[in-house]
Amino acid sequence: MEKGFIICVDDEPNVVTTLREQLLKYFGETHEIEIATSGDEAWDMIQEILKSGGSIEVIITDQVMPGLKGSELLEKVNSILPDTIKILLTGQAGLQDTIEAINKGGLNFFVEKPWDIEDLHKHIERLIHKYKENVENYRLLKKLEKRVKELESLTNQKPLYEED
Repeated sequence: MEKGFIICVDDEPNVVTTLREQLLKYFGETHEIEIATSGDEAWDMIQEILKSGGSIEVIITDQVMPGLKGSELLEKVNSILPDTIKILLTGQAGLQDTIEAINKGGLNFFVEKPWDIEDLHKHIERLIHKYKENVENYRLLKKLEKRVKELESLTNQKPLYEED
């Protein structure tokens, strides 16, 4: 089974390195854990992962960063990957930034720094389960839609033989 991606974004290298190491402990066997030190770097990484056919399941981002802020990054991600789990991990997000991340970025969870990895792990695990259910439901819906179209095309055909 192909691993999904968890992307961690923070302009402080020690923060994303620590977070990556902690997440590897819980999700290393099932996920690729990638780090970026800016919103722009993360966006480029997301584009590359998608081009290669990868599945981005979780993005964890700081809010206050040079260039693309966390809420802006989440908004861009939400526009193309609405089911991806979006987590804001920050010590400086104001109320307006958080509201923007919720309304425009599809924020799933907010965590203040310093974080408790056990608590964060439980929430991510729960959200990944929900993500996988959504992906499977979408797959089954597409399969059902295809089958309905096939059946509709069969019912619109003339019978192969006529009864007397």
